[in-house]
Amino acid sequence: MKHTLNRQRSLEMACLSQLTYVAYNQGLEVVRDILKSGCSPLVRQYETIEFIQAPRALISTSDFACCGLALSAPNEIAIAIRGTENLDDYFLNLLAESNSQGIHSGFDTFVERFWEQLQEFILREYNSRKDIFITGHSLGGAAATLITKRLQESGLKLIEPYVLETYTFGAPPVSTEEFILDTPLYRFRNAGDFIPHLPEIIAVAIKRIPGLRGAIANWKPGLLETLSNYSHLEAEYLIENDYSCRQLDEPDISKIWQQDVNDAVDASGSSAQQQADGFSVGECLKTLIDIPDEGMNIARVRSFTDADQATLKA
Repeated sequence: MKHTLNRQRSLEMACLSQLTYVAYNQGLEVVRDILKSGCSPLVRQYETIEFIQAPRALISTSDFACCGLALSAPNEIAIAIRGTENLDDYFLNLLAESNSQGIHSGFDTFVERFWEQLQEFILREYNSRKDIFITGHSLGGAAATLITKRLQESGLKLIEPYVLETYTFGAPPVSTEEFILDTPLYRFRNAGDFIPHLPEIIAVAIKRIPGLRGAIANWKPGLLETLSNYSHLEAEYLIENDYSCRQLDEPDISKIWQQDVNDAVDASGSSAQQQADGFSVGECLKTLIDIPDEGMNIARVRSFTDADQATLKA
């Protein structure tokens, strides 16, 4: 399905994807301080900012882990899901066998753990007529795709028309069987990031390493075929190291957001708030593209010190 990419929205979703890691590692208040400070000109002001949480699967305590952010503005909702951060996540990543619907079992389990909370947020009265934008990086991007699928199937948003758009960054494929989303999905990948094609890479490696194919077949019959059958939805946008971006099935489309990124970096670099050793849109976007060999770490920022937080609150 053909859709028109919104450059500003894409950059905002990239920033929110990064902030999910800040939320997981440093807490919700730090994220609120960042957004209230206005130090990211790409992210709008949100009235409600909440954790999306889920119980830890591999430990026998009542601990909950932050899986992302649920944000609400006057006319829209944003849902941002983080990527792999703990042993639970790595375990779910490895559950590559597909379920009865052809969905990656681990990714589906990840979403199921916080699905009830997410439904409650979306169905609140003050969110009932708002557009929804969903994003995530790596595991979070896979989750974002499955959240979109669930929203379309569950009929949670009964009031038409409303906008539902999904933006993923460095996300692996989620299904071995073709399914169609009725709403736009924009899928971004860094140059050199192998994670979006990891199942295919593993399948090729298994086939080429002597003895390994037979061992895998004896251990998990059908696993090799399953890995080979994973495929992506929609076209892929490749982010180059010079901030240019092009849709891979339309090579003539290039630099669709380069000026927006450069302007944002220049603006954030000139702000007094950016002198603090903390979050800035420039750092966010440079981190987004400058580490192609570390696709799973696409969304890292430096840790905040007390001085940094004081500067943001000033």
